[in-house]
Amino acid sequence: MTGYSAYRLDPGPLEPSVLTQQLTHRSRDIWNGSVNMILNTRRCDGKLWDLVKKYPIHPRVLEMIELSGLYGVYRSNRPSIDRSLITSLVERWRPETHTFHFRTGEATITLQDVEVLYGLPVNGDPVLGDESIRTIGDWQNICQRLLGFIPRPQDFNRSSLKVTALNAHMLEQLQLPDLTTQEMIDQMARCYMFWMIAGMMMADTSGNYLKLMYLPMLEDLNVVSSYSWGSATLACLYRFLCKASQSNQNEIAGFLPLLQAWERVTVLRPQVIAQRDIENNFLACLPRGPRATRWFAHFSWTDTTKHVLKVFRDALDSMTEDQFIWEPYSDDLIESLPDYCRIERDIWRVRAPIFCWDIVEVHLPDRVMRQFGLKQTIPTPFLFDATHFHYDRRGRRNTNWKLEHAQWLPLWNQRLQYVCDAPVNREPLRYDDPYLIWFRRITRLVIGNPTQRPQQQEGYVPNSTAYETMVRHIHSMVDRAKALGDQPSMEDLYIFRAMVRNEGEKCLTYVHEAARINVQADYRRDEVHDDHLHHPVRRRGKGGVAGRRARAVEKGRAPIEMDEPVSEDDHTTCDFGSISRGQTQEFTPGASGMTYQPTNTDIVPYMASQILRNSSLSSLENVFGGSRPQHFENAPNFNSSPGLPMSIETPGVVNHLEDSNDEVENENECGEPSVKEKRRIFPKRCGTGSHYLYQHGKKKQETRNKEL
Repeated sequence: MTGYSAYRLDPGPLEPSVLTQQLTHRSRDIWNGSVNMILNTRRCDGKLWDLVKKYPIHPRVLEMIELSGLYGVYRSNRPSIDRSLITSLVERWRPETHTFHFRTGEATITLQDVEVLYGLPVNGDPVLGDESIRTIGDWQNICQRLLGFIPRPQDFNRSSLKVTALNAHMLEQLQLPDLTTQEMIDQMARCYMFWMIAGMMMADTSGNYLKLMYLPMLEDLNVVSSYSWGSATLACLYRFLCKASQSNQNEIAGFLPLLQAWERVTVLRPQVIAQRDIENNFLACLPRGPRATRWFAHFSWTDTTKHVLKVFRDALDSMTEDQFIWEPYSDDLIESLPDYCRIERDIWRVRAPIFCWDIVEVHLPDRVMRQFGLKQTIPTPFLFDATHFHYDRRGRRNTNWKLEHAQWLPLWNQRLQYVCDAPVNREPLRYDDPYLIWFRRITRLVIGNPTQRPQQQEGYVPNSTAYETMVRHIHSMVDRAKALGDQPSMEDLYIFRAMVRNEGEKCLTYVHEAARINVQADYRRDEVHDDHLHHPVRRRGKGGVAGRRARAVEKGRAPIEMDEPVSEDDHTTCDFGSISRGQTQEFTPGASGMTYQPTNTDIVPYMASQILRNSSLSSLENVFGGSRPQHFENAPNFNSSPGLPMSIETPGVVNHLEDSNDEVENENECGEPSVKEKRRIFPKRCGTGSHYLYQHGKKKQETRNKEL
């Protein structure tokens, strides 16, 4: 154990054979304390969606967009982008493998995601061309022929066009008459296509310029759909991910809706409440939208957050297998999609390079076979330069990119020969699976550093890395204990004891729990016997028969055994606290058979609806077990008399209360009050049920005195 520190969290990679660019990766900056570097997302499609929302596209123009293969991007509508979420995913992107390295394994964006989500064609000719030198006058002529207007010279920046110039032209051409020529329809369709391609699908970091090199590819609208726009879009996104993952980068571009990962990572996505109303008038002959239209909706953020980088980073650091969906597109779902979202499924698993003018990236589905429901094994490396993303178009004008990428083009042209395959396996991988054992050695497992947590940090405090630290330490102790065997020597036991003590103290200090070291661990519950438990006492009006019996015991009165009938010879004190709303009346034998001696305050009558709520009080038989006492012979049946007011007759009762319903007693010849043989008590409604009748009568009397 010399020189071994199990408590220290090594984020990896433990073997640098795969992640060779770790020293320049942004995860190293985060580990060293730069934890709040949020990337700026560059895009210039905002005015496009404002224009489409306010002025729906002409039906004939929309038909041309549908034929081009870009209809799914338009139909998916304006995407919502979270910069903090994008940043947390970029922190786990590795340019050496073109995959995200999560705790559960490698995952990436594939050609399947591009076609299913946005319906872009992924099979066809690569998006390459001849970037010859053109002057501003040349670009003005091209714009006039293909777009229908001549931009001003100040609207150009070398081979890029200002978004505002294109937007101003489209605002002037909104109301196309029905008899518009086909040439004008084609020009307006190219305006929308060019904006979607250069400003959204292949957007760069300029933010307000559109690259004109894509415009000549739209000249013949009949061949636009023959290009592999899906693979070109994915190649651009790969390139910007590789650049943004480097140290000290502060921006990212590309088709960022593909990156948001709401389809797979459940801990990051919000809950969809309802779909947004789409004001565009889609023709009945046009197909439905792609899968991504489900994210143009109203969201609920009760189960997750938005715009908080440290929450997203901590969620990915602690993500488990059940929080990642490897196959979000089931077979039934794929069959339910429009044809343009699944027609090229044969090349979803090709292992080949993908192109977009100066960009060459590589599509590696063999590293993420679980995304296709297949068994994942240790992948073989692809011979590709790990620093490929440093090369771009700068200083390379007048270049024919087909000739420049001649060594890679044969692999794409023969792509059907490089389709990856494996046995079907949809079961989760075990922790001891050979692939996961290999992956944990070569990956950067965690991004956050537990030692970089400030002592007085406001807001959310990440704790997933502290959890990982303690789990590793416990695992090391368990592994060491298993290695001791059944009959360890005393020396081994002393060494193990020192390991548990010393490394445990350092581990607690490492995760900011050093205060526990000098305090005895007391986390076991004391043994509790049944006689030590005190059941809660139910207060007035609750608990039914059990509650009345408990209150009778508290007041020193023996409760009636409710299971036995009560005879008229019994001299047991009866408690009817629940019927009198917490007040007790005692019935004792008297000269006339019974003497009524109420305690404390007057009777609180229940309404019939209140009594009928409890089946045990709905009839006197339920209370006295089927045998009614003699002094309740004339008691009403609450089930048959639900109406109000009702009267309760009590024979031979002397009432010593000031009741608002009492009748004036007659005096006999001797001036003594006579005992009434029968007395009626009429209950009155009580608004709240918690005041007694005498209180209401007292308040009424005080009101009358004030009026007098």
